[in-house]
Amino acid sequence: MKKIFLLLAAAAIAGNTHAEGYQVNNMSARQTAMGHVGTAMKLGSESIFFNPAAASFQKQKFDISVGFTGILSSVHYRSLPNMDNGYTAGPIEKSDNKLSTPLHFYFNYKPIERLSVGVGFFTPYGSSMNWGDNWSGAHLVQQINLAAYTVQPTLSFKICDRLSIGAGLMITWGNFDLSRSMLPTATGNLTAAGGLQLAAAGLQANIAQLQQLPQTPEIAAQIATLQGYVGQADAGAAYFAGHFENQAIVSAKLEGSAKVAVGVNAGILWDITDEWSVGMTWRSRMNMKVSKGRAALNYASPEAQNYLALLNSLSVMADGSEVIPGLDRGTFNAELPLPTVVTWGVSFRPTPKWELGIDLQWNGWSAYKSLNVEFNETELGIAPILSVKNYSNTLAIRFGGQYRATEWLTARMGMYVDESPVDSNYLNPETPSMTKVSYTAGLSFRPAKFMSIDLAYCYVSSADPERSGSYPIYQYGNPTQLTEVFSGNYKLHANVFSIGVGFSF
Repeated sequence: MKKIFLLLAAAAIAGNTHAEGYQVNNMSARQTAMGHVGTAMKLGSESIFFNPAAASFQKQKFDISVGFTGILSSVHYRSLPNMDNGYTAGPIEKSDNKLSTPLHFYFNYKPIERLSVGVGFFTPYGSSMNWGDNWSGAHLVQQINLAAYTVQPTLSFKICDRLSIGAGLMITWGNFDLSRSMLPTATGNLTAAGGLQLAAAGLQANIAQLQQLPQTPEIAAQIATLQGYVGQADAGAAYFAGHFENQAIVSAKLEGSAKVAVGVNAGILWDITDEWSVGMTWRSRMNMKVSKGRAALNYASPEAQNYLALLNSLSVMADGSEVIPGLDRGTFNAELPLPTVVTWGVSFRPTPKWELGIDLQWNGWSAYKSLNVEFNETELGIAPILSVKNYSNTLAIRFGGQYRATEWLTARMGMYVDESPVDSNYLNPETPSMTKVSYTAGLSFRPAKFMSIDLAYCYVSSADPERSGSYPIYQYGNPTQLTEVFSGNYKLHANVFSIGVGFSF
């Protein structure tokens, strides 16, 4: 036991502030319907996100777009056959994720023909996962909710009729909350019972030594005190042995808000001909820093809290360390990268009614190699924790097309493939990352010339039917001592619905 439980609780903020990796690909209902392409397209105010350079190609003086997305995902986990389970795969365990609702808002204004200014608000990164309090991996994660929000003031300028540049400041902040059990649900009650039994045995040995000494009132008082502790430890061991089988005894909930980070979204668009356009964008890396995160400990019952407090006291008496560290007594700091993103795009307009697009996106996930978690109050004596992630850079490819059937109706379809940055040796249920394949479709209606209502649906699944992997857990303070490998098989899918409204005048 010992401080290893600190690692299980505090290192959690690493892998969760976090797609693919923890990237959100729903910045527009119209473009979601087209596989989220848009780098080489002229999208009015929505170009503020997809390519700031294209915003100056806007035909009207004002363009506004607002909308939201509902993401409902489900993940299945099943332990792999091994010697401990008789080479039989475990039961299927399902996440019960709440609906995630990223938002977007864009406003763009052209004061003169070659210049536009605008602002966007969107949620480019986030994650939500709820496995429940008592599943088999509760000591890794029970529930997590993460979100990053960006406001982007943007300037776009047409160098000539067919070439434009643009850039915007990405002003980003975020928050998260995460819960996890500090003991495995399958063995936590027996671990606590065993710890109290071990403490009682140590106290009995101390009593035996004291009884060999000449008896004085002071010695008799010490023996009585220790015998009282023995009685409480025996009662606690019996209590845990008879309760909380396959349940979480104590869970840690960590919450934090990140400081504002500033980055750049810059792009270029070249209208080669009336039919062909090419574009490129670069979004810079940002570092989200939590400086005053807080933790709370939630116990299964008042009795469990009292007996675990006793176990802590006895452990401190024996070797000076707590079994369940008091995470709620201090504040922590951590830092999480939002990676560099470079996207190249091509669009083709074979006729006035058709437009096709392809985007190739590079994501610099190799910036996320590890996460340091440190407690600000040095008097707590908690050493810094290094959580290894070893993410790799990835590519995503997106295809999409739209057909303007009439003046009031446009149909869209698309797909994209988003490569996973997570090695199978670090696959964690906090973000069970897989290479994802998404199929999209949608419609736009124009009830008036200046107004558009946009609808989109996206189905997301794994490129493979399932993915198996493991996550190593090392002894706290000894990163070479492996204590557990949490392995399993994961399946996932998500249904995504988007709705937006646009105005142009």
